[in-house]
Amino acid sequence: MNINPQEEFEAGAAAFREGRAADGAEHLRNAAFAGHAEAQNQLARIYFARLKTRNDLGDLESAAQGGDHVALFVLAMCFLEGRLIDKDEEKAILALRYAAQHGNLMARAMLQQESS
Repeated sequence: MNINPQEEFEAGAAAFREGRAADGAEHLRNAAFAGHAEAQNQLARIYFARLKTRNDLGDLESAAQGGDHVALFVLAMCFLEGRLIDKDEEKAILALRYAAQHGNLMARAMLQQESS
């Protein structure tokens, strides 16, 4: 199936405006995995906002292990900030590298900034 990232992003935004959060998240996920930068950003914000408990962190870790590079980016942020997990810059950098290798533009930007 050929996905148009911009169309998926717009469909996701429309679904959220209409109160269909699950549909919106699915469209954002499709756009994010197709390389749409703003979709990656918005999906990361959604993931981060949902992190309230250690169980939520476990769900995020499972998604990251399953290849979700946005979840991996958010997990890296948790390591950097110590949110629901011990601060660990080394693990954060590893997570950022892996996310970047799998197409996460935010992770790439952070790593480039770090090396400058």
